[in-house]
Amino acid sequence: YGKLSGMRYLLISILILLTTPVQAQITGKKPGVVQADRFELAGQMIQLYGLQAPQAAQTCNVDGKIWDCGQQARWAALNRIGGHWVSCVERGRGANGDIFAICYLGGEGGPELNAWLVEEGWALAARHYATDYVEQEDLAKAAGRGLWRGDFVVPWEWTGE
Repeated sequence: YGKLSGMRYLLISILILLTTPVQAQITGKKPGVVQADRFELAGQMIQLYGLQAPQAAQTCNVDGKIWDCGQQARWAALNRIGGHWVSCVERGRGANGDIFAICYLGGEGGPELNAWLVEEGWALAARHYATDYVEQEDLAKAAGRGLWRGDFVVPWEWTGE
């Protein structure tokens, strides 16, 4: 390949930096949980990437009884996060500026919040745009955890009625 001149090397390095997507990292303590899959962290609205949880007002049915599955999913997220530091790696942005991210408890390399919510049955894999958590959803469904203990409307079809 030969040696690159200093200027040519610099230009190629700049070109690589400009064409490589930057993954922003947002870190903070005690995020404000709005819903199981959505919270405020360090002044940014975070939507957990690759999954969708029920709205806080959504109800489900277990053995003929109505239960507040959306609120239960929100509480599960709150309890899991607790007082931990949370670190989120951006995967994209929504039209409204919300950040789609994969989040970790205690920093990157710690337990992944996204996978945990799906594996515990409090969220579903958002198969319409990502397949990252299909395996975790299958495990939750087989074990009857979270939403899977009864009947529910998938979050993307629930209208609030």
